[in-house]
Parts: sequence; C-alpha cells; structure tokens
Amino acid sequence: MARDCVIGLDIGTTKVCTIVAEIEERGRINIVGVGNSISSGIRKGVVIDIDSAAQAISESVEKARAMSGYEIHRVIVGVTGEHVASLNSRGVVAITHPNREITEEDVERVQDQSRVIVLPPDREIIHAIPRSYSIDGQNGIRFPVGMSGTRLEVETHVVTGAVTFLQNVAKCVHKAGLTIEATVLEPIATAEAVTLPDEKNLGVCIADIGGGTTDIAIFVDGDIYYSSAIPVGGNHVTRDISVGLRTSHDESERIKLSEAVAMVGMTAGDELFEVLSLGSDEPRILPKRILAEIVEPRMHELFTMVKQEIMRSGYYNMLPAGIILSGGGAQLRGATELCRQVTGMPTRVGSPRDVGGVADTLRSPIYSTAVGLVQYGAHYHQQHREIVREQAPMGKYMKKIQNFFARITGSIFDH
Repeated sequence: MARDCVIGLDIGTTKVCTIVAEIEERGRINIVGVGNSISSGIRKGVVIDIDSAAQAISESVEKARAMSGYEIHRVIVGVTGEHVASLNSRGVVAITHPNREITEEDVERVQDQSRVIVLPPDREIIHAIPRSYSIDGQNGIRFPVGMSGTRLEVETHVVTGAVTFLQNVAKCVHKAGLTIEATVLEPIATAEAVTLPDEKNLGVCIADIGGGTTDIAIFVDGDIYYSSAIPVGGNHVTRDISVGLRTSHDESERIKLSEAVAMVGMTAGDELFEVLSLGSDEPRILPKRILAEIVEPRMHELFTMVKQEIMRSGYYNMLPAGIILSGGGAQLRGATELCRQVTGMPTRVGSPRDVGGVADTLRSPIYSTAVGLVQYGAHYHQQHREIVREQAPMGKYMKKIQNFFARITGSIFDH
C-alpha cells in the first residue's frame, strides 16, 4: 500500500464496501476509488460462510482498484457483532529518569500497562484507546510527553471480541488476497465520519443502524467511554414487511426504501402503495398505514434497546448533543422523529463529511462506516508521520506506523 494511501474495508450484512483514499498534506482525505458488492456469508456481523464472504470482498476490492488505479494489498477492516464488549481500564507507571521528564517510551509503557486485564481465553483485545492522562494526580492531560512528573497514569477504553469470530473475519480477508493493517470497531469508525468535535466534547451517542446489528458508541469530553452492539438492524424491518405482506425479500426491501415510514402518524388515510405478493403477477394496492403498522413496532423496539444501552452505560444524562443515527436504517423516513420520541434525546442523521474526491457520491448514511475507516487511518497516519520520520529511516516508516496501529487496535500484522 502506498505511503500516503489508506484503504478501508467495510464488511456488512447487506453490502461490502471498499474505499481508497489519498492522504493530503494536512491530513484531509481525497477519495479516489469506491467498490460495492452484495454481501453474502455474513449475518449480524458474524461470518457464516467464508468462501462467499471472501468472494464478495474480492468483487468489492476489484471495483475499487479499477476506479482508483491503486493496487490494493493492505486494508483497514471494520468489525462488529454481538460478541463485542467494552470496559474502561487504568494503567500506572513510575517515571524514573533523573530529570523526571516523560518520554514517548513512558507513554508506551503506561499504555501497555492499561492493556493488562484479565480476559477469558476465548476473547482478545480489538482496541485499547487512551482517553486521558494524569501526572501526579493532575487529571485531564492530553499529551504528556515533555512534561515532568514522578507518576504517569492513563485511562483507556478497551474493546474486546470473541477470538473465533475475529479470526473468521481475518480468514475471509486473507482468502481474498489481502492483509489486515488494522481492525477498527465500526461505530468508532462511523464517529470519525459523522460527528463534529464539539459534539464529542459535549457528549454524544452514535447509533449506526446496519443490516444485522445496530452499533453504539458513546463519547464524553471528546473521548470514547462506551461501545456495544445491539442484535437488531434494518434487515429485521425488511423481514417483518416480507412476513406481514407475504412478499419476497427483494420486494420488501424495495418497499422499505421507497414507501415505508417509521411512524403510523406520518401516513395519510388516502396514501396507497403497490406490493407484488408471492406467487402473483398482479400487484396489490394497499394503504400505506398498513405498512407503517408493520414497521413502527420494530423501530420502536430498536430505539428502546438503544435507550436501554445508553442507560446501561451510565451516561444518559451526560449527552446533551443527543444521538446521531447513521447506517442504512437512518434513511427510513421518520426514524429521527421516532428515536427522539422514544429516547427523549435530540436526534439527527449523520452522513460522511470533510472528504474530497468522489465523495459527493458517498454523502449518505450507508457509507458512514466505510468513509470513517479511511478517516480513522488517515488521522493516525498524519498524527504520527512527523514523529516517525524524525525517529526512523524512511525504510522503516511503515513498520513504525504498523506498530502504532498494533498498540491502538490490538492488530497482529502479517509480513
């Protein structure tokens, strides 16, 4: 992979999306390639058929390669699923240098210390994200290098996942001929694409409604404090429509996107729509109210679970910026209004922002995670580029970047 190029791979339940982005001098990304394919072999973020999933990945990557002209070898992969869990950990180290000045090595030591947690053998760390540092009891320090002190502490958000599920995702990617540069929890990537810095500082919740799951990430004071996944997504709405109207999955998906609303109260009594029933060549004409009566209970259940997850985190009263909906499910008309009603929190729809190139075609909530993956990668490449170039010969540049990603994401790189 080129030094100033980042490639994101979003393996979802309904689609696989590959995005190729160039990193400009000041860290802004310029998207030069996009590839989409219909997802198969994935359900609720979990691999159920490695060969099918690998084929879908290959198709998506080939389309992105053809558009961008870049050879694609290393990718940043998004992961999600019910198996994902999070906790907050703390690390402490003593500063023993004669002048008591904190160095990069001290920061690495305290980060490593915060990762030392008791885990069952069937789980591994996906992320260990430093939130803030403390020096001799002084809290809220962002960049401790160069400061003086005798004791350095760090608060770290640790995200873990089931080893076998993560290994199966890795196998799909490797089978498609790719190497994983880093694994990133999908709601963390989504937040990169759709949130404003002020929203993260105030306190905000990301609810990324995918096909099989809804991913949750909560940010307070600019840092991530909680993350999880809810086992309900847009495909559940599609299936409800299919069962309720006795029609095919494809027809149900079409109706959901073009006709459905999230609240019965948003339909007028004289609004009608067409549906093609199974085994029939002639469409039926039905009131849209019937469709809304099918959709609203499922969406109400989803937003109730979102609220419960926020309450479980303990930060419900610390999120004045409210909830940002993203993912395909955020496109459903009336979703923001219903979420606001159920949760009692301000709600808006989030789409990718602050990107250039062919990004105009990606300004939709369905691309938030894929765009966020390359923004995540670009952010850390840019943040550490100058430090790395000062500390190592250019031939070792990518090795240093890989080591940094390994500390943040827990990834193991292939060479």
